[in-house]
Amino acid sequence: MIRFSVIILFLLLFVPVAQAQRTQRRKVSPRPPQPQVTEKELKELSEAASKSRENLIATSNTYRESLEHLLSLHKQSEERTSEEVEKKRQLFEMGLIAKRDLEAVEGELDKAKKKTIEIQTQIDSVDHLVAEVEAQEQLARMPVVPSGSSRSTGMLIRYVGASRWAMSDINKIDAFFRLKFNRPLPVSAIGHTATHEQLGFDHHDAIDVALHPDSAEGQELINFLRTQGISFIAIRGAIAGSATGAHIHIGPASRRIGITK
Repeated sequence: MIRFSVIILFLLLFVPVAQAQRTQRRKVSPRPPQPQVTEKELKELSEAASKSRENLIATSNTYRESLEHLLSLHKQSEERTSEEVEKKRQLFEMGLIAKRDLEAVEGELDKAKKKTIEIQTQIDSVDHLVAEVEAQEQLARMPVVPSGSSRSTGMLIRYVGASRWAMSDINKIDAFFRLKFNRPLPVSAIGHTATHEQLGFDHHDAIDVALHPDSAEGQELINFLRTQGISFIAIRGAIAGSATGAHIHIGPASRRIGITK
């Protein structure tokens, strides 16, 4: 009687479980095949990326030409204002005009000089951006850079630091540079500028420093960034053998966004 009861209990407990497992196995459908990217699609993606790059370069060149034209006009205006200052200074020394008249034209000259510097900075920013576009292609071909290490090509050096980057870190970088070279860090772009917006590049979390990576100052800055674990991309120029666009990009690499109309 006890043996019969054990058999009954076994059937009640284990047979339904076995049936449920068989039913579950029958319901499991095979995983659908993952879509494969064809050679044609890869070619189309590559052509689209190349076209996007060409468009950006063309837009950058057009924008740069307009800035150069504007710079030329402002330099002419600055030269005329400078001549006016000299005339006013002579008249003031002769006692023929009041000091406020001289100061007024000197103020105009200061504004003209600042505007010239501003436009030149915009031109440099365009050159830096074009250099970064060229660098992006080399970065894409590079193997993944582990934290705390770097990779380099003839055009650039990519270092991925272990420290968490914040825009406020520019203060300690500038302090180091001032202490080392007795002048401010030559920053050409802090965060996202009008130039980056105009050309469709996201530069919110990065700064550009107008130093050639192979210069003495550039080498000192690069070494400091390494010791601090701060990521950077040191770019020698947009064109091989040319210093055009050479700079040190500190922070994450820029990414492409929509171009502002």
